[in-house]
Amino acid sequence: MNCGIDDSGICCGKCDYNPVVLIATHERKEITTKNIELLKKQTRVPKIVLVVSNNDEIEYYKELGVTVIHHRNIPLGAKWQTGVNAAAKMNPDPLIILGSDDLLINNYVDMVLDKINQGYDFIGTDAWFTLNVNTGAVYENSYTNRNQNRPIGSGKAMTLKFLNAINWKVFDASAMKGLDDRSFIQANNIKAKTFIIKTPEILAVKGKWATMNPAEAYLKSPNINVKKADKSILNKFGYV
Repeated sequence: MNCGIDDSGICCGKCDYNPVVLIATHERKEITTKNIELLKKQTRVPKIVLVVSNNDEIEYYKELGVTVIHHRNIPLGAKWQTGVNAAAKMNPDPLIILGSDDLLINNYVDMVLDKINQGYDFIGTDAWFTLNVNTGAVYENSYTNRNQNRPIGSGKAMTLKFLNAINWKVFDASAMKGLDDRSFIQANNIKAKTFIIKTPEILAVKGKWATMNPAEAYLKSPNINVKKADKSILNKFGYV
């Protein structure tokens, strides 16, 4: 079958999807702006929903061409779920959750759509790179021990079918921490077909801004594999 977009090509089966990336941010204008810039360079460009807590940032981000939602920063679960509710109006398929300081490899959306074409409804990763901006060091990380085969919070992709099955309750609106696990637990509970990407396709940029998971802490965790990586990996993510 020919591609509906390019008559010269064979249909990849991904044209009808509507990928939407959801980001929540707070006082991270520089890295959030970079993230949006790089998302617009994805091989399959997604729509972007951004949840902000500072009123004076709303117009700035709107000028970047993204959908901007305002919600106070506490509780974080409510802030994220407000973003999910806003994204729902776009009929996302899939919805991809992304931290404001987490950068995706430039074909990540296409990778997710390939897995959805293979029948998966929940896609995540348990591997990533970390850049410690304060030291300039780059690390390759993956979950191990009790965290093995569990996805990190960023990069999780959920199909429209899955979101409808869980009534769009991706986050606990009353929670301030432990936000990453709810959707994966629900995926297991409803026996959704799940795929965990084992290669690091996300770069966590840890700078001077406040964060729930500072690099200095999680790089010492017994449940995270850590090894030094070459700084050239930053070019792979367009973070130069």
